[in-house]
Amino acid sequence: MAFEYGSRTADKFVVRLPDGMRDEVAKAADADDRSMNSLIVKAIREYLGLQQRQQALLGALVLANQMQAQQEQQP
Repeated sequence: MAFEYGSRTADKFVVRLPDGMRDEVAKAADADDRSMNSLIVKAIREYLGLQQRQQALLGALVLANQMQAQQEQQP
């Protein structure tokens, strides 16, 4: 398995999972042929990417709404 970073130099963070979630993560990682760590990193990256896309879309909607309001005010 290829790593995008050196595991010995990577930041480390302890995560406390609710009862039973570790087994769920292990099964999902095994099904995707990756480590639990890799699966969790992938999930976090996807979540953060989704948040960025949502903010970009929200910004575009606000801008479009402002432009529409300006056009409606023009004679």
